Amino acid sequence: MTLRNPGDRALHGVLENDDYFADRVDAWIAEEGIGQGKEHLLSGEGIQAREKALAGREVAWPVMVPAWGERVIHLRFDNFFGVYARPVWWPEAAAFHLARTRGGLAEGIYLGGLLALLGYNTLLWLRLRQADIGYYVLYLGSGAAFMAVARAQLPGLGWALGSPGLEIVLTIVMALNALFLTQFARVFLELRTHFPMGDRWVRGWRIVLLALASGLLLAPWWRSPGLHGLPVAALATGITHLGLLALALGAWRAGVWQARFFVLSFGCLFAGSLPMVAVWFFETQFRDAAMRGLMIGSALEMLMLSIAVADRFARAQRRLVEETEHRRMLEEAYADELAEEVRERTRELQAANTDKDRMLAVIGHDLRSPLTGLMRAAEGATGEFAHNVSQTGRTLLLMIEDLVLWARLRAGTQAVAVYHANALVAPAVALHRTLAEHSGVELVLDVREEMLVETDLVLAQTLVRNLLANALKFARTRVALRAEGVGGCVSFMVGNDGPPLQPAVAARLAAGEDEPMTATGGMGLRLCREICCVLGTRLDARSGVDGGTEFGFILKQATGKRADMNTVEENA
Repeated sequence: MTLRNPGDRALHGVLENDDYFADRVDAWIAEEGIGQGKEHLLSGEGIQAREKALAGREVAWPVMVPAWGERVIHLRFDNFFGVYARPVWWPEAAAFHLARTRGGLAEGIYLGGLLALLGYNTLLWLRLRQADIGYYVLYLGSGAAFMAVARAQLPGLGWALGSPGLEIVLTIVMALNALFLTQFARVFLELRTHFPMGDRWVRGWRIVLLALASGLLLAPWWRSPGLHGLPVAALATGITHLGLLALALGAWRAGVWQARFFVLSFGCLFAGSLPMVAVWFFETQFRDAAMRGLMIGSALEMLMLSIAVADRFARAQRRLVEETEHRRMLEEAYADELAEEVRERTRELQAANTDKDRMLAVIGHDLRSPLTGLMRAAEGATGEFAHNVSQTGRTLLLMIEDLVLWARLRAGTQAVAVYHANALVAPAVALHRTLAEHSGVELVLDVREEMLVETDLVLAQTLVRNLLANALKFARTRVALRAEGVGGCVSFMVGNDGPPLQPAVAARLAAGEDEPMTATGGMGLRLCREICCVLGTRLDARSGVDGGTEFGFILKQATGKRADMNTVEENA
C-alpha cells in the first residue's frame, strides 16, 4: 500500500491492522520513490514483545511520510486459521496512542469490575460454601478469562500466544463458561424442586457441554488450517443462553422468585450482543465499537447475577434471623416453664425440710421427758448398773438435744441477749461433774462472775457442753474450762491433759472441713463448727503448752447492759 502526504510537513503516524489475530505480519517500508524495501518491521500475536515494532496487543508499525511525498509499504500476513487484513493509517501517532489509551481504559474498567465481582463472590463462597455461589464464581472467572484472552490482553502484557494455541484456549474456556453457567442456573433456580422437566434438560445439556470441551481439545482438526472449534463453542454458548432464558421464564411462572434476575441479566447480554452480531455480518469497520457493546452487555449480565446471589444470601440471612428469633422465644418460654418448675420443686423441698425439722423437734421433745425421768431414777439408785443406766440415759439425752439443736440451726432462728459468762459454762460443768468424778478427772472452772457476753444462750451452752464432753473423753487427770476478756471480747477455752491433737484432725479443722461422723462420735465437732458459724465466730484448736488439746472460741463482750437472769436461772 502507498501512503501519500499532500501537506508541507512530515507525518509521523502509525499503520495498524484492524484486528488483533494475526500470528505474524512483516512490513517492508521502502524509501521515497523506490520500490525495494529497506526497513523490515515485525508485529503479530505470535511475535515476542521485544521483536515487535510497537509493543502492545495491536498489530501496528510506526511510519514516517515526508512532506509532499509518499511511502510504499509491503505487508505480508501469516495466520494459521485464515487471514484478515484491513490496514488503517493514523497520520498522527498521538491520535493512535490516544485511541489505544481509551480502549485500554474501557477494557480495564470492564475487567476490573469483573475481578471485583469475582473477588467478592469468592469471599462469599469461602464463608458460606453454597453450591450455587461456587458455580457462579467459576462462571464469572471463566468469563473474565475469556474476555481477557479474546481482547488480546496477553500480547499486551508481553506474552506471545499465536494460533492454534490461542483458539484452543478460547474454545475450551468458552465451553467451560457455558457449562458453569448451566450448572449455576440449575442450582440457583432450584429446577429439581420447582421445574423437574427443565432439570432433566439441563443435566443432559451439561453432559453435551462437557463432551464438547474435552472433544474440542482432543479433536484432530486442530492441525487443519481451515477448521477450528471456536465457532462451535460460540454456537453452543448461544444455545445455552437461549435455553436458560426459556427455563428462567418457565421457572418464573412456576413461582421461583430469583428467576426474574436471570431474565433481566440475559436481556442485558442479548441487548449488548445485537450490535456485535449486526456488525459481524454486515460491516467490519465498526467491529471494535460493537465489541464494546458486547462487553457492556456481558458486564451487566454478570452484575445482575451477582446481585441475584447477594439478594438470595440476604433472604437466607433474614430467614436465619427469623428462625433464630423464633428459637430464642421458644427457649425463653421453656426457660420460664423450667424456672417455675424449679420454684415449685424448691417450695416442696422447703416444705419437706420444714416438716423434717418439725418432726425432729417433736421426736426430741417426746423422747426427752421419759429419758430425763429414767436418768434421775438411776442417779438416785446405787450400784454399778444404776450408774451405767444413768450414764447411758445422759448420753442419749444429749444426743437428742443435739438433734433438736441441729434442726434449729437449719431453721436459722436465734435468740440473742446479754448473759453472764458463767451462765454459758455452769450448766455444762454441772452436767458432766459426776462423770468427771467417776472417771477420776479433775474438772477446773475459771470464769469471772462479772463478765457479760451477748449471744444466743442455748447455742453457746450446747457448744460448751460438746467441747467439755469431748475434753473429758480424752483426758487423763485434768480438764480446765476458763473464760477471760481479750480486747472487748470474751475468750472461752476448754483443754485437757490427754494426747495432743492429731495433725490430720488439726489440718481439717484449719481448712474448715468437717470431721467424719462415726457410730461412737455422735455429731461431735461438726455440730460445734456449725454453731460457731451461726454465732459469727470460729472454732480454734491447738495443742496445749503442757500437752493435751485445747479448743476455744470468742464471743462479743457486753458492757453496761443488764443480764437476763431469769434465763440464766432456768438453764442452770
